[in-house]
Amino acid sequence: MTNHTPCRATAAAENTATQALTHRVAALELLVQQLIFVMDAQGTLDADALDRWLTTCTDRMRATGSVPPIEVAALRALHAKVAQ
Repeated sequence: MTNHTPCRATAAAENTATQALTHRVAALELLVQQLIFVMDAQGTLDADALDRWLTTCTDRMRATGSVPPIEVAALRALHAKVAQ
């Protein structure tokens, strides 16, 4: 008889880690949204200026290859999400 408990435990641990990562990403998205709101409200950097800055940065990252394309794509996705 084979004991499948370690496999189940491994699957459960991986599922928990995936859920934790999903929650951390969601929390970071909320944090970025709040930071943008505060900077805009305080007049230190308005949302439009930040949007232009992030666009310029990601364009340069892509053009120079200074950041892996998958990370640039993730940053652009985050940028789009928090700009909503």
